Amino acid sequence: MRRLNTAVLISLALFFCLGAAPVNKPKTLDVNQDGKPDVFYHHDGENVTRIHADTNYDGTDDILVHVEDGKFKKAQIDADHDGEYETKIDNEAQFKNWVNENRPDFNDSLGWDDYSCKISKVFWKPGEHN
Repeated sequence: MRRLNTAVLISLALFFCLGAAPVNKPKTLDVNQDGKPDVFYHHDGENVTRIHADTNYDGTDDILVHVEDGKFKKAQIDADHDGEYETKIDNEAQFKNWVNENRPDFNDSLGWDDYSCKISKVFWKPGEHN
């Protein structure tokens, strides 16, 4: 009986501990509508914390945007698609200009005016997120 009680207590403790840990799977967006996600929005359960994107649709990330306290912090760009982030931008306006000039199809998904938006409001196009 004592072993049964111990086993039940351990099972309940594991269930509640493992069940309580939130799994914040990144939200995704398929920019070119090919069925594969191109932009990944990492979040803390509510707010976007990091964004990475595949802007040339080759399956490899080439833009990484860091967001801190709901504000753009910096972006890293692999413009020549060699696997190395050679361009670093610390200015939000400069990053928005870069996106507009180089990848305008990603303006809505990367060049935001407000990075503090809630993850539930990120997706404005029905059916394009998970």
